[in-house]
Amino acid sequence: MVEQSHATVTETPTQENNISQVLVLGLLTLLTITSASILHANQPEFIFARFPGLSELDVSYFDTVLYVAYLVFGITTGIVSNRVGKRRIFIAIGTLGASLFYILMTATLVYPILLAFRFAQGAFIVMAWQTLMTLILDLSSSKNRGRNMGIYGFFLALAMGLGPMLGGLISEVSVFMPYYVAAALSALVFILSMSLLREPQELSKNPVLKDSLRVVQQNPKIIVPGLFNFVDRLHMGFIIFILPYFIVVTLGLGPSMRGMAMGIFALPFIALQYPVGKLSDRIGRYKLLVLGSFAYGVVLCVVGYFGQMGFGVLVVLLFILGVFSGVTSPPSMAMVGDSVDKKDHAMGMGFFNFMGNIGMIVGPVVGGLFWAYGNLVIAFLVAGLIELVSLILNVIIIRRFRKQTHSELMIS
Repeated sequence: MVEQSHATVTETPTQENNISQVLVLGLLTLLTITSASILHANQPEFIFARFPGLSELDVSYFDTVLYVAYLVFGITTGIVSNRVGKRRIFIAIGTLGASLFYILMTATLVYPILLAFRFAQGAFIVMAWQTLMTLILDLSSSKNRGRNMGIYGFFLALAMGLGPMLGGLISEVSVFMPYYVAAALSALVFILSMSLLREPQELSKNPVLKDSLRVVQQNPKIIVPGLFNFVDRLHMGFIIFILPYFIVVTLGLGPSMRGMAMGIFALPFIALQYPVGKLSDRIGRYKLLVLGSFAYGVVLCVVGYFGQMGFGVLVVLLFILGVFSGVTSPPSMAMVGDSVDKKDHAMGMGFFNFMGNIGMIVGPVVGGLFWAYGNLVIAFLVAGLIELVSLILNVIIIRRFRKQTHSELMIS
């Protein structure tokens, strides 16, 4: 393990008294993620009605290319942001670019071109929200990191719930309406960020690029939140892709009901972000992550089987999933700040999101493959088993780190 004699960072009054900027970042995150999540509820109509003849696996590529863009540009944004020592410019470029490609996606009837536009939209939008998340860590200390990430997670979860519900409603007006509203929301984030945000005072402006790329080597404990985020995002990608189609195929319901179901899944996730974030500051991250991951995996295994019995049964299961998802998200995000130096926060969040975006790429593919070559019940079962197997792997890794160092880890 690389020695980290520089690991202790002096915490400034700015870090301790920054709640107004944290709330502004939360609001901008709400608008940014809503602009992306608003598209999911009417995805079957947007794709199948305009591009007949596509297979289930072909349809999954619409989400997969988005998450490939998240993967590539999530990590490179952290590198470049650290290098130039600026944050706001990446929010500006990201939001304006996303607005453009939200509109362009409504203008083509060639599926490969649509996928190219989707990739570009993902590249720009991840540039914005990756930077917003990094700014949260820039403004955090060890005393309030869990609280701040809980606030961030609250707005993130609110957007994940609000977006599909809003998208399902406005898609009744027009299949393109969610895309127009997404473009407007992204443009609004640009305006607000330029007027309300300021650059953090403690940002390192000229880190060496090769040192940024060695963030995992220098801070190996970041593997733990990275793996948790990989699986969390895998299931996010899986559910975002498969749930609208599951509701169409098994229950025959329209986009407004699909949006409602996705919103119900997000409700407990939203409510738990702040209290769980504060709780993790007091009792540690590890216990919450293990409990939430185990319960989430067990429930996810049975959603496909019992969910086909009726919409009421499905939304109860989704609500329970949302509870356990809300238990894991704030601790895993806060653990990034526990694991890396302040000067490496941008690259730490880049790695965290890099792992998450690999998961989001895999999630729709898992759904598409098992839908095409099996059935939706088996797809949910496999997704749940992935959660449980990955939890076992993570516990093994955590125990290995505990044997190597007994004083540095903050996850027990």
